[in-house]
Amino acid sequence: MESFLGCYNEKNYADREETLKKVEMVCLEVVLSIARGEFPKLRFCNRASWDNVSFSENGAVNLPEVKKMVQIRLDSKRSIKTFAFMMKVLSIIYRLLQENKYCTKRDIYYQYPGLFGSQSVVDNLIDNIACMLEVPRWKLHVLATCKGLVAGNLQFYDEYGHHIDCNKTKMGVQIPAHEKDMLYMHSGARFVLIVEKDATFQKLLTDNLCENFFAKIIIITGKGFPDIGTRLLVHKLWETFHLPTFALMDADPHGIAIMLVYKYGSKAQAFENHHLAVPAIKWLGILPTDIPRLAIEENTIIQQTEEDLQNLLGMLNRPYILINRKISEQIETMIQRGVKAELQCLDSIHPSYLTNIYLPGKIQSQDWI
Repeated sequence: MESFLGCYNEKNYADREETLKKVEMVCLEVVLSIARGEFPKLRFCNRASWDNVSFSENGAVNLPEVKKMVQIRLDSKRSIKTFAFMMKVLSIIYRLLQENKYCTKRDIYYQYPGLFGSQSVVDNLIDNIACMLEVPRWKLHVLATCKGLVAGNLQFYDEYGHHIDCNKTKMGVQIPAHEKDMLYMHSGARFVLIVEKDATFQKLLTDNLCENFFAKIIIITGKGFPDIGTRLLVHKLWETFHLPTFALMDADPHGIAIMLVYKYGSKAQAFENHHLAVPAIKWLGILPTDIPRLAIEENTIIQQTEEDLQNLLGMLNRPYILINRKISEQIETMIQRGVKAELQCLDSIHPSYLTNIYLPGKIQSQDWI
């Protein structure tokens, strides 16, 4: 174990040195621009454009060589404030890297709340800096607050050598925010199950999902839209064990969007999706085509709103949906039927229907997308 942690520390040192050099190069270019009598600028990919990302047939993320860029210029009234903010946050990141310390995005905001104005401003600055330096956000030593949980057949170590056994939990183990605390993973699991909501995650644990039919399973929830740590864990599990990985979500636009983030990543973080997305994830349910064939009580099925419809129509135009006919058919089915359903609707059939019937039946019959 000591030799393993030693290897990780060497890798961490190399990553820090590389990121430090990238920060120094940005700062050097700013200084040189001023010395030449020019107004300095910061450049990074436009994170709001699908043109800066493409997907192969298997869903893998590709970044084009020619990208749409954003420029933050010191001589522009529109961006001078953002330029100053980015340089300030860069200085904080540089100090963290030098001292090999970590902090949260919230910590940075509360250092200068009057300066930044809101947490969202800091979040956006950090994303832009990671994009500019072309490094994953966690390599900036700035972490997001953790919220995801994991349980089941998985053990790992944190950076201090503490052993975490996810079998020994009744409510789930907090997923670490950084890969430094996901070391030396070991598992005898047969597959991974990602569930959308904490309520469903807790129900499956209460129903002894990990002890009964699924004796060898890893179950994960991001409690809604997943944080980076949760997505990183899902990716590391796939990269390490290549286990079949399934997504169990509500049959509504929100649930579908969450499944797509796990599977393909997000447009805003396209530059780091190859560290986080798992295109091999299978959408287990609830599928829109499941709704009419299940004996779900009518009062548990919900009518879509106009906002739901617009979100679904927008999904159909995403590049990874255009190459995945099976998912687009499910979205089209939801649009045509005009209804949505949450996982809790299965309780109207029987309180244990999800655990004892729906999940085993889906997996044994390979009824997924």
